[in-house]
Parts: sequence; structure tokens; C-alpha cells
Amino acid sequence: MMIHRVGREPDVTRHDDDTAHRHRTSSTMHDTAAQLERTEALMHAAAERSPDPETKARQHALADRITAQAKAIDRRADDLDDA
Repeated sequence: MMIHRVGREPDVTRHDDDTAHRHRTSSTMHDTAAQLERTEALMHAAAERSPDPETKARQHALADRITAQAKAIDRRADDLDDA
């Protein structure tokens, strides 16, 4: 006895699902990177207002690390977009 599966194309459906999932993930990652960049800008502005040079330097350094993370997240999201 042979079983026929009507209307199923698992390879096509799985590919479409994977593509949609990658798109949603990359979109979320790009949004996260943008939020981090806004945070970084606020931190640099706060650092400039600080009267203490050591605090100013620490805040700028932390903001720079946030920028690096935002760029890394954006690159990984771009890789998902290209996949």
C-alpha cells in the first residue's frame, strides 16, 4: 500500500520558513544595533557634560565599546540578509 501526501512540498515550505525567520531575525538585530548606537550617542554626550576627567574618559570608553558591539551586530545581521 502506498501513502500519498497531498499538497505537501516540505522543501519549499521549509526554505520559505527559513528565509522568513532569517529576515525577522536580521531585522531585529538591525533594530538592536540602532538602539545601541542611540545609547552610545547619549553616553558620549553625558561624558562631555561630566566635570570629572576620569569619569569622562570611562564614559567615552564604554560608549566606544557599545559602538563596537552595535557594528558587530549589524555585520552579523547583514550576513543573515545575504544568506
